[in-house]
Amino acid sequence: MSLNKKINLEKGENILAIVRENLWNYFGTGFLGLLFILTPSYFAFWLFGRGKFGIASFCLSIFIGLLFFLRIFLIRAKNFSVLTDRRVVNFKGAGFFDEEILSINLYEIQNIFYFKKGVLAKVFNFGDVSLENNQRQELLRLLNVSSPEKVFHTINRLKNDFWLKEKDLDTEEIIDMFVNNLSLFETKELMEIKECVEDVLRNRINKK
Repeated sequence: MSLNKKINLEKGENILAIVRENLWNYFGTGFLGLLFILTPSYFAFWLFGRGKFGIASFCLSIFIGLLFFLRIFLIRAKNFSVLTDRRVVNFKGAGFFDEEILSINLYEIQNIFYFKKGVLAKVFNFGDVSLENNQRQELLRLLNVSSPEKVFHTINRLKNDFWLKEKDLDTEEIIDMFVNNLSLFETKELMEIKECVEDVLRNRINKK
């Protein structure tokens, strides 16, 4: 399935960037993979001289090394974030068949932060990017991404551009946006909205 279909790209919506974890985070796995591949390669003649057992050991070690690299490939293929001009869509997969997709609209994002912790993060330029709503609740944290400051500025620019485009919405469009996203509100927030609407209606009735 194409990425456009997986995130259900809306009409007029464009994919602008794909954010993945920094490759440095896979150093340990990659090192083990190389170890299992290079070690038997170095002793190949010796192993082949041991007959079937040596050949089997050689093949098994190479196979295990390739599995480590396959694991890196699958993790990167199933764990990433897509930035569009309307949303941030996060893909998270722990196994072959497990997949979790979280979509956050740009207008839900109020605060954006990025963090670089430790010497390695500064040297290899990776860190976390945190997205919060207007109640300072974390909506999503992008972990160990490359160039977190670049991701920070990109999301911030997209958020500002979105509001510049949407600032001229008429009443009908605002109502449509609100109704289409009712499921995103918490029960407490919906109750507050209900009370506000009831107050407005009560005041209007009293004026008549």
